[in-house]
Formats: sequence, structure tokens, C-alpha cells
Amino acid sequence: MLKDISNNLVSVCEAIIADQQTVQKSSVNEYSKNGKKYKLTSEGNFIRVQGEDKHLIVAESYGDFKCNYSILASFRILQNCGDVLSEYRQLSLAIIFTSREIELNKWYDESSKTCFIENSSYDPLAVEDEALAYISNIDPDTRSQLVFLGCMILTATKINFFQTDHNVTSPTLEGYALRRIIAENCGEAALTSVDVYNALRAFSHWCSVRGIFHKLDIPNLQIHDLLIHRFKSFPQIPSWIKDSVYGRYPAGCSKIALVKKALVILSHSVYGQLVPLPKELDVDQFLLLCKDIETDPLRYHIRAGSLLLSTNPHLEASKLFTQSDKWLEYVSCLLQAVGSYHMASGSKLIISNKILKINKIKDKKAYKQMCTVVNEMKSLEHSQGQRCSGEELLGLMGGPVPHSLSSSCRL
Repeated sequence: MLKDISNNLVSVCEAIIADQQTVQKSSVNEYSKNGKKYKLTSEGNFIRVQGEDKHLIVAESYGDFKCNYSILASFRILQNCGDVLSEYRQLSLAIIFTSREIELNKWYDESSKTCFIENSSYDPLAVEDEALAYISNIDPDTRSQLVFLGCMILTATKINFFQTDHNVTSPTLEGYALRRIIAENCGEAALTSVDVYNALRAFSHWCSVRGIFHKLDIPNLQIHDLLIHRFKSFPQIPSWIKDSVYGRYPAGCSKIALVKKALVILSHSVYGQLVPLPKELDVDQFLLLCKDIETDPLRYHIRAGSLLLSTNPHLEASKLFTQSDKWLEYVSCLLQAVGSYHMASGSKLIISNKILKINKIKDKKAYKQMCTVVNEMKSLEHSQGQRCSGEELLGLMGGPVPHSLSSSCRL
């Protein structure tokens, strides 16, 4: 009897120790708060775990690659994206075959929405017959082309993340590279398809953002050597896609980008020589900030701090752009007064929700100044009986004003 009691006590103790180890491991590697689940990454930060039914299942060991988990999982996820499998077969095949490459080459990390079979919230084997039938009769050359397409789509979504903090958008897909790739391969209708959006939204989270940022040559990226090695097998990215990275400032810098673009357009127009730059605006400090963002953009990304993306300390653009309200007011005054008169490209900026409406700036000095310039130009053209060039108008109006916008900005 004593022996039985002793054995029971030992069993209880072992169970308690096992439970404590499980709790300890859980508290270190993941935790839940307010119903939300978070997991620890190798970078030392915690990230939220969401949409586990959209996680790509991958094999943990090379011996399990034969199970085709990624193919089955991606097919199942696409099944839940409306009619994308039937209406957009090329896109679906590109996603499925690229998911297999993600699994085989391990193009994922802790921030990717991937999981091993034992941690999966669904059984991919339930769709095995359907999935394998869907991808049958695809020859190796076609499969390679589809993988390339899938990789370029992934790249385009990560460029979107770099520029806007979102991989994909709805109701219309955004981003120059993504729109061009999808339109050319799936048709214009795909740009507004809810099914395509849902498919891309899931797909875009399966691959490592660091790995793709590395392939895009974004400077000062925090990345491990092992991930760099794994991404050696990732296809070469065409130059036009790479170049599109720098078409916009990183997410979190939209106000700075808008002011810079407005100054470039205005200073290159006749107006840049006909209006002065207010002395209270520190143009040198502003342009230095722009130059630093263009040189080291990743540290200014809105998520650079939480995701530890950059090798350099994260900088908040909003805190460094201390004169943001004054600059936005100034460029709003000029753009609203000019409209599209002798500056067609400026009218595109006016639609930005960051540009102040006329009723908020109509009494401002800069707005009245520019309205006077525009009205004088119109009167001169009327008296000449023809539309004049910018140079002709500048001469008729007596040449550049002192401390003009163009001379001050030197853009």
C-alpha cells in the first residue's frame, strides 16, 4: 500500500513539474492578453498571431516535405476565397506553386503567417485529392513561370508594406508594381475583385518581409545570415520593380513626402520664381530630413521600431518634422490658388486629404499672394491675346522675386 502511495506521489510530482515547464515555456515564447495571442521572435520582440485559419502549413523537417503540406494548405485557403480558384486559375496556381517554394526554401521567419502541422488549426489532408488534381498536368517550364509570377507578386506586396504599412488594399488594389503585375496577368477586373484581394491578403503574409527587403537591396536591414542564405534561391527581381520602391517615402512619412513633392513641382514652375518662401519656414532643416529619409528610409518606417527592421535606431518622422502644420498650410495655399493653371501636375496633389481646403486658408497671406500672381498672369495673357510660356510670363512680370521659393529650395 505504501508503495502504491509512493508511486502515486511520484506521478503527481512529475505531472506538476511537467505543467510548470509547459507554463514557463509558454510564458517565455507566447502569451495571451485581452483575448489576443502573441509570440516571441528571434529578434526578441513579440508579434500578434492573427488569422490562424489563413496560416500556411509547412513541414518542419526535410523528411516531411513529401506530405505537400504547403500545396494542400494554400489550396484550402484559396477555396475559402470565393471563386478565385475557378475565375483566376493562373493567379491561384502561382500562389500554390510559390507556397511550395516558400516551404522548400524556408522563405519564412517568425513574423510570417506559417505554422507546422502540429500547431495547425485545420487539417490540410482533407483536400489532398482536390488539390493535387487542380495542379496536375502543369509542365515544369510553366510551373517555373508561375513561381516567378508568384514571387514578383509577393515582392510587390512587400513594397506596398514598405510604402504604406499594408500589403494589399480594398476595394481597389494599390501600389504601382502590384497593380501592373496583376493587371497584366489577371486583367483589369482583378484589381477590384474581392476574391483576388482575399487571396493576396493571405498569400502576402506567408513570406518573410526581411528576406524580400534584402532582395530589394533596402539599406541597413536587420537580417540574419541564415535567412540571407535561404533567399539566394529567390528569383532575381526586375529593375523596374526594384526602382518602384523609391517612388514613395516609407510608411509614416506621408506628410513629408507630400510637402517635398509640392515644393519640387512648384519650384520647377514659373510660380516658384514669383512667390517668396516665408522666413519662418526652415527649408534647410526640412531638406536635410528628406535627404536622410531617402538615404536610410527603413529606420523611418512606422513599424521599424516594433519589428526591429533596421540596424539603426528607429526615428519617428512626425516628431522630427516639427513644422509640419506650417509647411502643409503653405503648400496648400499655393496649390489651391494655382489649381491647374500653368501647372497641371499640381492639381493631382490637391486631391490629397492632407491638403487644406480653401475655406481654411482663404485669409492666409500666402494664399492671397499667390491669387494675386495668378490673376496678374491671366490679365497679361488676356492683353497679349494668347497663352504665354512660363519664361514669357516671368519676363512680363519683372523677373524673379527676392528669396523666391525656387532659389530657396534649390530642388
